[in-house]
Amino acid sequence: MANCHQLFMHYNGAIKLTDEKRDALIQFRDSLRVRMAANYKLIPPEERRQLEIYFQSQGSFVMDTIIKPIIEDFDLDDGVYFQGNQSQNERPVPQIFHNWVIRAVDKNNDYEEVKDKPTCVRVQYKMGFHIDIPIYYAANIDSPDLAETVRGWLLSNPVEFIAWFEEKTKSGFQKAYIYESLKYAEPYSKWLTDIRKKDCQLRRLVRYMKAWADMKKKEMPCGIIMTILVANNFAVDDRDDIALLETLINIRNYLNGNGFKCPRPTSPVGEDLFASTSETDKQYFKNALNALIISANNAVNNTNEKEACKEWEKHLGSRFPCHLATDNTLPPVKREPNLDALKSTVVHKPWLPKN
Repeated sequence: MANCHQLFMHYNGAIKLTDEKRDALIQFRDSLRVRMAANYKLIPPEERRQLEIYFQSQGSFVMDTIIKPIIEDFDLDDGVYFQGNQSQNERPVPQIFHNWVIRAVDKNNDYEEVKDKPTCVRVQYKMGFHIDIPIYYAANIDSPDLAETVRGWLLSNPVEFIAWFEEKTKSGFQKAYIYESLKYAEPYSKWLTDIRKKDCQLRRLVRYMKAWADMKKKEMPCGIIMTILVANNFAVDDRDDIALLETLINIRNYLNGNGFKCPRPTSPVGEDLFASTSETDKQYFKNALNALIISANNAVNNTNEKEACKEWEKHLGSRFPCHLATDNTLPPVKREPNLDALKSTVVHKPWLPKN
């Protein structure tokens, strides 16, 4: 059985955000924060109702599941929080907060476009990346409302999602790192460094799925959906190629068994993230997932590494390093069965012991 684990490790290096690129994004993020804070203070206090703002990084950048897309348009999420104690009926409507953020961003020669979206304000940079600014109103730091211009105020806490995912990785993340950032600045900085050094398998599999989606020409599930599907269906193995195959099978069985839903694990708990996905896009994802499983199974079952690599390359593209694959043929290897993965699947696994 061909072992493509090391090829996946090289692939991970090709799609993972480099420290140099990460540092550059942080510099632009911090510069934007300074600019916004200064411009926001220029809005008359009575107009902005004396509300103060603070910032909080979130999403794949913090969890280190961010990837280098094929077309270099990196996506960094940086939430802006308005502090206040008014109820949803008492405070201004979400669009007002979006308008304040747009005024605070202001024009800059680095920007290609500032776009108002329902869930955020997007700052598109000329250098080939964008920063999404979700907008929150926080009476309590642990229960902020997202300013959504279409659906109104929505309870949403990105820190809870980070904590949920990091619990899956057993990384030792604490919500206090962000909630009490000044007090926990040193351990938080150490944690951010350590997670990239350890780079656990679950994090890698999320990157593989997101990079696979980036290869497709049609609409695929967004990053948060991919993250939830992988984290909830993660199959551990010493080898990334087998772990990915088993995880893919688990995802397919999971979606087939729950009516093709992806419930959000944090507030708003239970929200189906596939609810707004068209049936056409759902079917496209189903077909793509099935095709990937077939090729992944062929690759794992193949005894020649170069031939196995071609199966992965069909779906992962030229960044998957087939030029490093050997042309050696190896004997089959027996492995213990994953009984959960065997349910509702016809994938052939010749390495399993026969009954």
